[in-house]
Amino acid sequence: MLAGISIGPVPLRAQDSVCYLPERPIDYRLVKSDPLYEFARQEFQDYLEEMETYMRCLEQERANAFLQLKEDYEEFQRIYGADAVFRSPVPDYSKPQ
Repeated sequence: MLAGISIGPVPLRAQDSVCYLPERPIDYRLVKSDPLYEFARQEFQDYLEEMETYMRCLEQERANAFLQLKEDYEEFQRIYGADAVFRSPVPDYSKPQ
């Protein structure tokens, strides 16, 4: 029975961000003389910049996940000692993946 046993405060990592894949604009293939050409070009440029932001967000979330895995695995080892077996090779978290 585990009632009354306190393991102390459990740190919670707040979700830093949510990565949203931007919607790709329609490729209108307008000629430069079309009055909507500049609008369509700007829309596509904005999309590409949003894609860069999205990719940076994914990279940050991946880094956060690796850090969380490292911390959790170290806790797993502290709790279970020699019985803490990771079924796949443990990556070297000190280097960027």
